[in-house]
Amino acid sequence: MELGGHDSLITRIEHPQIRGAALDGELAAGGPFATAAGVAVAGNDQKAVLIGGLLLAGILAILASLTVKVSATPAPLPWIHQVEFNVALFHRLLPHLVTLPVITYAVVAWACVGALWIVYLTLVWRTRSAGSINVRIIIAGAVLLSVLAVVIPSIYSSDVFSYAIFGKIASTYGINPYLTTANHAAPTDALIPYVFWRDIPSPYGPLWTLISQGLTFGKGTTPLELTLRFKVLGGAAVLLDGFLIYQLVKPRWPRHAGWAYMAFAWNPLVLIEGVVVAHNDALILSMVLVGAYVVTRAHRHIGFGSLVLSALIKYSTVPLLAVAALPALRTTLARKRPEQLIRLGIIAAVLAFAAFAPYWAGGRILLSTAEEPGRGVNNLPAVAFRFAVAGLSGGRLHASAAFTSAVALVVFAAWGLRSFWRRSPDAIETSTDDMLAAWAETLIVFLLLWPRIHTWYFLVPFGLAVAAGPLHQRLFWGIAVLSVLSYSSYVF
Repeated sequence: MELGGHDSLITRIEHPQIRGAALDGELAAGGPFATAAGVAVAGNDQKAVLIGGLLLAGILAILASLTVKVSATPAPLPWIHQVEFNVALFHRLLPHLVTLPVITYAVVAWACVGALWIVYLTLVWRTRSAGSINVRIIIAGAVLLSVLAVVIPSIYSSDVFSYAIFGKIASTYGINPYLTTANHAAPTDALIPYVFWRDIPSPYGPLWTLISQGLTFGKGTTPLELTLRFKVLGGAAVLLDGFLIYQLVKPRWPRHAGWAYMAFAWNPLVLIEGVVVAHNDALILSMVLVGAYVVTRAHRHIGFGSLVLSALIKYSTVPLLAVAALPALRTTLARKRPEQLIRLGIIAAVLAFAAFAPYWAGGRILLSTAEEPGRGVNNLPAVAFRFAVAGLSGGRLHASAAFTSAVALVVFAAWGLRSFWRRSPDAIETSTDDMLAAWAETLIVFLLLWPRIHTWYFLVPFGLAVAAGPLHQRLFWGIAVLSVLSYSSYVF
């Protein structure tokens, strides 16, 4: 596979994607394969989309209409206190129809997540072989669902408040957020009661810190206003992601593009983690999809730069840099490989230098990110590995978080090298579908191995799997199932 690949496979008529696209176009135009029965089925598909969209919107509207009774005494458990604070913050935003005890509210909120997944999985399975879905309906539904998600309290995670306080430490207090903590730099700030990680420096990439610094600019901003800024950014990123997925799929699979847009932008993982909780993974995916989009147009170095930017938001997409670089080197003449490697290295170095420059104070600014696995191993395979080490050694050995992380990196590197170098040197250039699927698969393998994961980490590989098109439906369904299973990370 060549990074940036030329459009040889995009234009070869013998390629299976082109045959599929040609058939798609003929069906969409009412060609000889179109039948009255097909029109009836298409009508049923459109009806299913409408009903599914209304059900999803209704569930989100229920969440938006609920609030909690704030107890007069301190909550017995930290998470109860967090839910009370977060919901009460949004109480002034919209009128609420029902007030619930906090425990009841939490149960209903998680039941709504389950209901969203049931409706969503039923809808995408029912329409997986649908003809051209009305894109206007999909876009209108995506906008409606995103707006509803913006006004729902960030009850499933408090990370958005961490984004805000680290940005505010830089913008308002003029302190380097990589060298201090929220409790030290801003102990009396109005955001502090909402922040969970008060005693660690920022664990995020410098580009995200720059963005957070910009979003928190201004004196007198309230926690609600700051939260809404990040949520609106998340909603905009989700809509942009859906558009980019549509643009990536449409040239190869015209009749599948509408379904792909819906499968992503209406997904509960995307709506809850990307907008309700406003995790920055939606924006990370935007950078990755932009990279994929320009790569398909033979702008390999710009595409690689976009991947570097995604990793500078959060380091979870660093594995994609190797996925993009190794195939490019493999398909380059041996005598030109050093030059190619230098070019890619310069791109990464320049972008990293520009992003780190405002905060650079030596390697210690990376310590908080490096210590992330040590804050709790919650990945079930990693937990099983640690139990196995302790059991096989009779309790004499214990795998630390650092050791478990090192083992995960070694196993991942071995898997990556095997995957990319086992192909025949004479293999043809990889298609866009396969490139996107390879990116999604790489991130999934990394997540399955890494000691500490969270549900929102699956947003990026899920979006890539959707963009990979119908030839990789198994990958799509596999990541969807893993996304549901990943909610166990909320418990551990």
